Amino acid sequence: MSARQTTRDEALQALMKEILLAMREKLLQPLVQEMNRLARNVSEMQEQQAAFYREIKEQLGRVENRVTEAPLVTLTALRDAIHQAKEG
Repeated sequence: MSARQTTRDEALQALMKEILLAMREKLLQPLVQEMNRLARNVSEMQEQQAAFYREIKEQLGRVENRVTEAPLVTLTALRDAIHQAKEG
């Protein structure tokens, strides 16, 4: 291999290295950064969604308790009204 061929190969390797580094800097790093940002956003949204579902579950529990108590309250009021009517 001649000195001229070696110099040319080295120049090509240097050029390829420069191109690959530029691609990494200009294409890959911004892409990775954007993917990381999106991953953080998705994680935050999942946490918010989990908190929302916990709150809904608690509210449904309170509604269920009220619905369960409603017949008891109604029957108690009816019984009291009957007792008052008998007394009056």
